[in-house]
Amino acid sequence: MVQVILLFIPVIGWIVEILVRISALIKHKYKMNIVGLVIYFIIGWAWIPTIIDMLFVAITERLMFCVTDSYKKDVLY
Repeated sequence: MVQVILLFIPVIGWIVEILVRISALIKHKYKMNIVGLVIYFIIGWAWIPTIIDMLFVAITERLMFCVTDSYKKDVLY
């Protein structure tokens, strides 16, 4: 729930999302993590990706396009 609230605040949500994606990329070097980082670094500040990601976090409790070991078999992979 805290993740959804942080994503709702425009500038803070973008910064938190970029930091989480960078830490996921450092820990797990999957191609999807690189794609997610590039997408949200370029257009992540816009409202549409943020709203989609807020819904995705509320449903799955993780960021969209962010793959870790426990989510290797993701439908977006």
